[in-house]
Amino acid sequence: MTSAGLFKLTMFIKRKPGLSEEEFHSYWTEKHPAVVNEWLAKHGVVTYVQFHTPSEIREQCKEVGTGLGSDNVVGYDGYVELTVRSIDALKNAFSDPFYKSYVQPDEATFIDPISSYRTFGYEERYIEGNKVLKQ
Repeated sequence: MTSAGLFKLTMFIKRKPGLSEEEFHSYWTEKHPAVVNEWLAKHGVVTYVQFHTPSEIREQCKEVGTGLGSDNVVGYDGYVELTVRSIDALKNAFSDPFYKSYVQPDEATFIDPISSYRTFGYEERYIEGNKVLKQ
């Protein structure tokens, strides 16, 4: 099904109301990985990537790629990608009691779950390391 046999869970994240951008990014970078890294590795997560999107950078890039529309910069504070070899790996991770006992409460300290979204799929790579992989 996928060219590399890998699946991705991508979560678009909004910070918890009342947190400044600096507080959000600092917590997500410095505290949250200590809670999730071992849990993710235990369940076969191949990569865990945080993508930080502070409003200052979003504003600076507002005119980039305007062929898609100049007002369509997504207003999330960041997104996270989990890459796995099977969808079952994700199912197992999120059904692990550790998730409900430790990860979910930690997420609640800095994430607004009502305004955050997720999607699942796979990636197709066309350029890597400045080299065209396929046309």
